[in-house]
Parts: sequence; C-alpha cells; structure tokens
Amino acid sequence: MIGRRARVGVAIALTLACAGCAVGHVLTGAPSSRSTTSANALLERRCSGCHEVPEPTAMSAGVWQASLERMKRRMRLPASEWDSLAAMRTQATGD
Repeated sequence: MIGRRARVGVAIALTLACAGCAVGHVLTGAPSSRSTTSANALLERRCSGCHEVPEPTAMSAGVWQASLERMKRRMRLPASEWDSLAAMRTQATGD
C-alpha cells in the first residue's frame, strides 16, 4: 500500500506536470513591454514564463516547426494559437 506522503507527492508531481508552462507565466508576471505586434504579444504571453522568447525568423522553417511540435507535448494551447505560432515564421520571412 502506498503511504499518505507518497500519494501527496504523486499528486503534487501530477499537478505540476499538467500545469506546464502556464504556471511559470503566472509566477513571473506580465510580459515585458518589448513586444510591439500581436505576434510578439502571443510569443511573450505564451513563452516568456518558462524561457526566453524565441525569434522565429532566426530559425529555419523546419527548426521552427520542430520547436512547436516539442512544445505541443509540454503545454496546451487553443488550436488557433498553435496555428498563429506556426504561421509566424512564414509571415515574417515570406517563405
């Protein structure tokens, strides 16, 4: 039988795993003021809580898509936001 402490530990670990990057955003506060466009605002809002804000145009299209696929396994976003993120590199570079 699993002890009470072990059950509590498992519950906490599952809660943190399910919360993902959203928790980091809540803890770090509002995005910085450097965003100027709605695309940058989306990147700031969804990415800056856990890591540096990525620059889609600094990556190849394949690397950007692979990065998004990796993040899809870590956090949940509405499909429309994933679509917007996926289109950012193409819109910025005209690829």
